[in-house]
Amino acid sequence: MDISFFSRGIKLSRQVTSGKIEQIPPSERVVLPLQQGSGPPAELSIEIGDAVEVGQTLARGASNSGADLHASISGEVTAIEDLHFPNGTTVKALVIEGDGKDTWIEPDRDDKPLIASPDELLERIRCGGVIREGGETKSLAQVIDEAMSPRGHLFSTGSTVAKPVRHIAVRFADQDPHLNALAALTATIGDETADLDLGVKVLAAITGAEQIHFVLDNKQNSPGVDKLAEENDYVVLRLDAANYPDLSSPMVARAVSGKEPDTAFKRVHENGILVLDVDTVLQTALAVRDRRPVVDRLITVYGPAGAGVFKARLGTPLADIVSAAGQEKNIGKMVLGGPMKGLAHHTLDFPLTKEIPAITLFAQNQVTLAVNDPCVGCGLCAMVCPIRLTPGMLSRYCEFSSWDLAQEAHLFSCIECGCCAYVCPAGRSMVQFMVQGKTELLSTRRSES
Repeated sequence: MDISFFSRGIKLSRQVTSGKIEQIPPSERVVLPLQQGSGPPAELSIEIGDAVEVGQTLARGASNSGADLHASISGEVTAIEDLHFPNGTTVKALVIEGDGKDTWIEPDRDDKPLIASPDELLERIRCGGVIREGGETKSLAQVIDEAMSPRGHLFSTGSTVAKPVRHIAVRFADQDPHLNALAALTATIGDETADLDLGVKVLAAITGAEQIHFVLDNKQNSPGVDKLAEENDYVVLRLDAANYPDLSSPMVARAVSGKEPDTAFKRVHENGILVLDVDTVLQTALAVRDRRPVVDRLITVYGPAGAGVFKARLGTPLADIVSAAGQEKNIGKMVLGGPMKGLAHHTLDFPLTKEIPAITLFAQNQVTLAVNDPCVGCGLCAMVCPIRLTPGMLSRYCEFSSWDLAQEAHLFSCIECGCCAYVCPAGRSMVQFMVQGKTELLSTRRSES
């Protein structure tokens, strides 16, 4: 750990993988939660006993901007069961028993999608089940809708106050240096940038964005991406992925606009800056041109045996993915996501969902018990906080239920990156304390309203 002359984050060594994406064959049985990301569960459009094909719509987004859910294997819907998520919630999930045929629905391809209206393009994204990652996982259609929604009205004139989407930033490297899925995907693009070009132009047509930015790690060599940016007058921004969390959405927004984004009660996209992973942009192109829905995802598996990048169908048991990665032995702890922001889970008997970017595994001898000793007041947490907060004080306010003091100290500006907990010599669960504080304050507001 090097923080001697470094602030606004920490330096982490980047994980090296083979750079190849390994395909995991479709499972014989998949479990698909009706809720994938934040927002209400999708509404069923099939019944138990129905035969389905890959890509067939199983459930409709619960609102005009919610993402649809699609079958990831062909077979029969055999059950609807309860599924317990790592965050403690329980959601309904569909079970599909495969028929071994992997039969896909016939696509309704549109070779000239840019002729369609912005509303039609947005509807295709919603129907395709495209999601936006990076912090809170949401339907991309919902994120765009929130970014473009009016902010209010002028009382004197009745005019709408709107804040347009000024920038779209496409991220080509993972936020957590331990992960490598986006870098591996970028390497496969090479000179074949037609899908990337289409995805960017579709998003620009919908939002009316003034400028496009390609955000790469400073060690990535992507001549095809550089050429596409040069041909279209896009801005190429190179950041050091080892400086965590420089590739997180708030930090990318700051680098793009030169301004500190308001993250207290707004998401980054509500500040006029849409930060998207390259995977999301490519899925957008497939959704609007090929009408191909999202039925799989890239996932990094990181553990004692090394790291690898895999593509697996949604609903695939995590145990199958871990086995394919050769990491099934001596597992002491599992985290869904990267080591910095992931959520611990107690079982590999859980399906791959749209919001799981990685599986991080720890050996038995790597697992330690959190002690939460008293804060020693060293100030390291304040030194590395990328938002310039005082995490030590905030965590103490939350630990002792001083919720109002925590809010006054800008608790809701915390982006939960985990830098403070990483450097804390007392081993305090600082992020957990602050998440608890946010939950308590929001719960109190709801009960009082």
